[in-house]
Amino acid sequence: DCHCTSKYLNNLIEQDHRHIKVRKTRYQSINTAKNTLKGIECIYALYKKNRRSLQIYGFSPCHEISIMLAS
Repeated sequence: DCHCTSKYLNNLIEQDHRHIKVRKTRYQSINTAKNTLKGIECIYALYKKNRRSLQIYGFSPCHEISIMLAS
């Protein structure tokens, strides 16, 4: 059996969002920062989805985004 504590699970969540916490350059407006973060989260979600299914070879973010926009 796997014994996971909430502290351990919290560390996994924090590590997953580590790339967003990295200090970014200052933005001119809140909307620009918001749109940038949405894009970053979208790309990382796509990578995470493909990493889970072990199909990372041949992965193209542009192709995945075009599929999402087409549907």
